[in-house]
Amino acid sequence: MISILIPTYNKVCVPLVETMHYQAQQLQIPFEILVVDDGSSAEIQAENRRIEAWENCHYRILPKNVGPARIRNVLADQAHYPYLLFMDADTMPASSIFLRSYWEQRMKGGIVCGGFIYERTNTPAMCPLRYQYGIQVEERSAEERNRQPYSQFISMCFLADKEVFQTVRFDDTMHFGYEDAWFGILLQQAAVPLKYIDNPVFHQTTDKADDYLRKIRFSIQNLAAHRHRLQPYIRLLQWHHKAESLHLTRWIRLVFTWTEPWLVRNLTGTHPSMHLFAFYKLGYLCQWLNQTRCSDN
Repeated sequence: MISILIPTYNKVCVPLVETMHYQAQQLQIPFEILVVDDGSSAEIQAENRRIEAWENCHYRILPKNVGPARIRNVLADQAHYPYLLFMDADTMPASSIFLRSYWEQRMKGGIVCGGFIYERTNTPAMCPLRYQYGIQVEERSAEERNRQPYSQFISMCFLADKEVFQTVRFDDTMHFGYEDAWFGILLQQAAVPLKYIDNPVFHQTTDKADDYLRKIRFSIQNLAAHRHRLQPYIRLLQWHHKAESLHLTRWIRLVFTWTEPWLVRNLTGTHPSMHLFAFYKLGYLCQWLNQTRCSDN
């Protein structure tokens, strides 16, 4: 008995629902697929309404955008079955027995994560920065993630015991950015068992370079707003704290301001540097914190 829960925002997820519906039928257990739309455009909504044609599939639209943390809580509240499989709308199972593998590895009282990968292609739909960052930084095997499970949590796809999820839940004050990291910390604090298996989805984001950098800036703003509780856990905040202790943040801001146009050109180009991307995030964090402190005074 499983609820497949898909939050979506401006993404047509009909192919994903069709795939999961077929796999759920093959599994021959009671199931439902619930898609909740977080304020997509009218055109996207019209496409996604086709979901309701399939048995046990439901499509609901929120009256206003609530963000990725709160929408997952909404989905869990509306689910009917004891196991919750969360899947992002821009994912696709990498295996024809994807759902069966999750079901066989389900954990009463815990959470199971299958991981995610990127299809190797010379013409990715996403920008080079997103593609290279995904492959070089985000992809991890189950063995790697299980060494430090709670710090590795990403909500792109995971199976949760509903009772456990309703005990922990996502912190919906984390509107966008690092809500996954905080959820992993909450799981650790609550001593919820968390394991990783090699049962990935393909991450099929179509982020363009400018949009991806905009998301990065917004997530860093959110990180800054919650920096006091996230400081011990997030590497970017630890870098900032180290720079601050060495009185380097002013110099980082100056270098970032001078080089930002060049950094953006590199990061939005065909051969983005991961080292420059790391500096871009640190420089933007230093700049943003300085701006917010000045505005508070």
